[in-house]
Amino acid sequence: MKGVWNRILRVDLTKKKITTEEVPDIVYEYFLGGPGLGHRFLYHEVPADVGPFDPGNRLIFATGIFHGIAQTGAGKWSVIARNPLSNINGEAAATGSFGITLKRTGYDAIVFQGKAEKPTYLWLTEDTAELRDASYLWGKDSYYTNDTLIKDIGEQGVQVACIGQGAERLVRYSCIGHENRSYASRTGMGGVMGSKNLKAVAVKGSKEVEYADPDRLAELNKEINKRVYESGVNLRTHGTAFAAVPFNERGNLPIKNWQLGSWDEGVKLIGAPRYTEYLKAKPWPCLYCVVGCHRKITYRWKGETINSVGPEYETFAMLGFNCMVDDLDAICKANDLANMYTLDTISLGSVLAWAMESYEKGAITKEDTEGLELTWGNAEAMVEMVRRIGLRETKLGWLLGEGVKRASEAIGKGSEAWAIQQKGNEIAAHDPRAAFVAGLAYCTDSSRGPCHERGNPQHLFIVNLVLPELGKPTAPPDERWSWKNAEVTTAIYQDWNNIVNSLGHCKFMFFANYTMTDILNTFNAATGLNWSMQQLRKAGERIYHLCRLLNIRYGITKKDDLAHPRRLLEEPKTTSESAYKLPTVEGITKAIEAYYKHRGMDENGVPTKEKLSELGLYPNVP
Repeated sequence: MKGVWNRILRVDLTKKKITTEEVPDIVYEYFLGGPGLGHRFLYHEVPADVGPFDPGNRLIFATGIFHGIAQTGAGKWSVIARNPLSNINGEAAATGSFGITLKRTGYDAIVFQGKAEKPTYLWLTEDTAELRDASYLWGKDSYYTNDTLIKDIGEQGVQVACIGQGAERLVRYSCIGHENRSYASRTGMGGVMGSKNLKAVAVKGSKEVEYADPDRLAELNKEINKRVYESGVNLRTHGTAFAAVPFNERGNLPIKNWQLGSWDEGVKLIGAPRYTEYLKAKPWPCLYCVVGCHRKITYRWKGETINSVGPEYETFAMLGFNCMVDDLDAICKANDLANMYTLDTISLGSVLAWAMESYEKGAITKEDTEGLELTWGNAEAMVEMVRRIGLRETKLGWLLGEGVKRASEAIGKGSEAWAIQQKGNEIAAHDPRAAFVAGLAYCTDSSRGPCHERGNPQHLFIVNLVLPELGKPTAPPDERWSWKNAEVTTAIYQDWNNIVNSLGHCKFMFFANYTMTDILNTFNAATGLNWSMQQLRKAGERIYHLCRLLNIRYGITKKDDLAHPRRLLEEPKTTSESAYKLPTVEGITKAIEAYYKHRGMDENGVPTKEKLSELGLYPNVP
């Protein structure tokens, strides 16, 4: 099979041993690469009795078949491990140049195991694989670590993935940073990295993998890049800040810990066009990307002018709207600190909003906050709490670093009711009351718990993200606030995500006239397999069920699938298009049962032997 190296690097940090392993074609044909490949290693190597922070857990940096193709969006790399938030399998993804450079060292993935006796980083080139002392970087933030490592290595083309103090201190939603702007954010992959005393991975490579039809790829890249450039004006102009106004109108924003339907005044101050104008925001494209949704910005904080990376939609939604903070400078400062400490801003914004509501209702006191007025909209208090969480300072700062589920269980006083999470993972900034299928996707995602990026059918209704090749050519109005065809729609978008993520592609291109036909044509030209769309869809379905098997191994049951936050099911919004639209407990229960049947599972959500056999996952996983 073309487009892959058929080998991975295995690094045993305990034994200080580095080896190369061959991977047969069938593994790539079954699981593609990226998270599909990573979850396959988890399945074979991480049993139920190995916890997220145990040395026996694996931490897998994985690339996809599309890494190395000069096509817009072909740079999404993934990190996979058993995750410390929900205690099941987890994954996170980032963009930038790290994944492409890792692939150019001649490996498809790196599998870490064990724990280093002291802070360590891996230096990997096409000729060298070496563990080096990182003690001098321990305790430093990710910006300093990234820049210092590149300077100390002293070679052109070095790319670094690293952690900051939050991950060193095992914040359960800590992440992994790259290029001081792109983060593998969700489900605590940074904490797993910190638990292994692994401060960074530095890579440099120039090897070109062989593709089946490079001339056809060149033709595709030229046509696709031109089309996406012409269609991506909105993303290129405003980045993800463009979403604030339409999401507010449609009731898709998390506001005041998911209590309000819309916030017109806050949206005007935070979203585009003010975001672009006030922060002097400019595109900051990833390698090969013609859109450039990342932002270079300038903001001000306490008399200082700071140039940095701008907060993405999920960040300003969770730190801004969800906390009722409309100060863009404060949001940017909180985002900067989160980046430096390597904290996932979705989970961070969720725990802060929970803490503010708890403070308002008396579950958290001024004594608990050590004098901090943790009130709605208090920008300075929010920024200070980010600092305390990242450094795990104060009792409350440490507790909030455990995530909203554990924090609410520790505080009690009824605060579990406004802890907006499922399976321990904080819900992202997309409200199922704005499109009921979002709730079904949150309940049934198998790759890391509730997630907007591993199953996002709400985009069909919120931004008209259609997938005609997979069976969704339009967004039927009668399906937005009902359960009609919800199981079918949810499965389509989950499988789509598994395909695109595992190939190493960025889904944002689909907001700019990129299509599944482009994916299929590129895949076939790269690999030489000549697959049909049905075969590609089957790979996405197979990855879903592999992850579901891992969910079950790690203790997930139907009860966990049903445990969606009641606020998002039964408490109505009173403004926006989604006013008084409620999924209800009864509705989502029936939808989950229909979903199980559609997916080939039994009544308890366990894949049947017949379905697993159909997918080639029974009796053995390759």
